[in-house]
Amino acid sequence: MSFVKELTAAFYALDYPENAFWMRGYMRDQYPFIGIKKPERATVFKAIYQAHGQCGDWFEVCSELFAMPEREFQYAAMDYLMKAQKCWDKRLPELIDRFVDAQSWWDVVDVLGPKVLGAYFLRFPTERDAWIARWMASPVFWHQRLCILFQLGYKSKTDLVLLSQVILALNSSKEFFIQKAIGWILRQYARTNADWVCEFVAENELMPLSKREALKHISHLPLANLGGLPKVRGTEDF
Repeated sequence: MSFVKELTAAFYALDYPENAFWMRGYMRDQYPFIGIKKPERATVFKAIYQAHGQCGDWFEVCSELFAMPEREFQYAAMDYLMKAQKCWDKRLPELIDRFVDAQSWWDVVDVLGPKVLGAYFLRFPTERDAWIARWMASPVFWHQRLCILFQLGYKSKTDLVLLSQVILALNSSKEFFIQKAIGWILRQYARTNADWVCEFVAENELMPLSKREALKHISHLPLANLGGLPKVRGTEDF
């Protein structure tokens, strides 16, 4: 694949050990870095994509980039994936599932969830519930973070029944990244319907972090009587 070959050569030519040291430290020493900052990485990616990028080879290119050790290649894989949106097929959630198992951390999950899976499930809605059920049952909590955050940009398209169900199933989690994600999705949806979020928080015992994040910008609003929340299926469905 010429894209991967050219990108690999270009990225390694930009090796910057001092940047790599600080970037790795920021990510808690989870992954190695080459040391390429985002603006420079974007410039290189754009030039090579214009010369060698395609839509139809997204699965092969992204699989190879995701498997490389340095994190810059995995960021490039996500950029390539988003460029190929019109060519996505049923292999996409499989690719994400495999990658999250192998290379989990917030920097990729928070892109793959809202920006990739969010768009994918809008295009292929019949696939959503099976994958959500699978990820909710996963021992890898990053999969559950995907389930929370994929609707982050949905606004009025948010499925409140599913959102409620996912949050209540995970509400007792002591994992910071789950509590934070619950607060984040509620805070974001409050931009569309603050009253619903206020009511949801009032009627359910959320973890303090989740509650604080959810109400960060709306705690001054009165609680509206909206006639009840959407009916939520039992969390045993997960």
